[in-house]
Amino acid sequence: GIPNEYTVIARDPDGVINVEATKLAQELLRRLTYLGDVSLGYNPVSDLQSLSESLAKELLMYGSMALELALDKQRLPLYLNAVSVTKLQFKEEDGGVYPVQVIAGEEISLDIPTFFYISLDQDLLTAYSSSYMEPAIQAVLADTAFLNDLRKSMQRVIQPRLIATIIEDRVKQSAPPEIAADPDKMGELYSRLIEELTAELNGLQPEDALVSFDNVKYDMLKASSGGDKVADTLAIVQQLIESKLAAGAKSMPAILGRDANGSSSTTSAMLFLKNANIIRTKLNILYSRMLTQAVRLMAQDVYVEFSYAELDLRPQAELEAYKAMKQSRILEQLSLGLITDEEASIQLTGNLPREGHKPLAGTMFKTGSAQVTNPNSQTSTMNQTEKTLNPSTPTQPKS
Repeated sequence: GIPNEYTVIARDPDGVINVEATKLAQELLRRLTYLGDVSLGYNPVSDLQSLSESLAKELLMYGSMALELALDKQRLPLYLNAVSVTKLQFKEEDGGVYPVQVIAGEEISLDIPTFFYISLDQDLLTAYSSSYMEPAIQAVLADTAFLNDLRKSMQRVIQPRLIATIIEDRVKQSAPPEIAADPDKMGELYSRLIEELTAELNGLQPEDALVSFDNVKYDMLKASSGGDKVADTLAIVQQLIESKLAAGAKSMPAILGRDANGSSSTTSAMLFLKNANIIRTKLNILYSRMLTQAVRLMAQDVYVEFSYAELDLRPQAELEAYKAMKQSRILEQLSLGLITDEEASIQLTGNLPREGHKPLAGTMFKTGSAQVTNPNSQTSTMNQTEKTLNPSTPTQPKS
């Protein structure tokens, strides 16, 4: 959910792109994530990718994420500080709530305009967020317990075991008469033989030889191959647990490695991609609010739109055909004057037009209609080829 590419656009309250504010917003973001203040000594500046990873992890684990825009003495943006939501508490005052950060028992008020808090699937009856993967906790615990029980069962039942059987008649024949005639003493003899034999077998190494009298019989205890359905029952139980795990984690079986079907795996991957878009959307909102506040501190009456690139599973080489279609559509809109040069340049390159750029909006420079073909099909040029052919077959049926 965290692509590499992103765009930053500043707009006036009426929605028109503000060029100067856009330059300022892009410059501020670069300074906040690349430069920082060297006078601080240890520089807490983090790159945007690492910052997004930490915030996304908070969002998934705790259902919310928080970011602070730290200011210098002149109250200008200095650096970005990710705040763990596990250290936040909410207090009620004058009919509203505000967060405080609790560190070592000390409360730090965060009732400031440079603190930003975003939650996912927030319950309106409480100020505290919860992870949207909480339903998976019980399934994870059940899956762990099931695997532990299965591992123990495999060691006991599936793996072969050495079993020693004491031949009672031969032991009684070899026993002294005074012991053989006393049932209590014979019981003690049997118990002592079992204990000694158990201790000897438990300490036996695989390379050690086993020597004994003929009053003990050795054999290998193997798993029964009868008509029991234990394996089928275990498979059914495991499938139920995996289904609850996938549903609780809001993920697809193929992503969790639980689905071997090729067709369903493709569908699962696409659905998981749409689910991962939650992270991208929430990060866009958080950074947009932060940059808007940062630019307005610089006396710019605008709002800023931060947007990560769309998520896609296809490789870059395959996406070239789709990028060509997108470029043709944007240039067509620019030619008709539906968008401005700045907006077209940001959509195509991610940056504002270079200095000395000749405005093209509404000049109808692109008069030819855009050719839309299916980039997934290898036969998209067949219709064009047929138009250039002059077949010798008659065009009219014979009379």
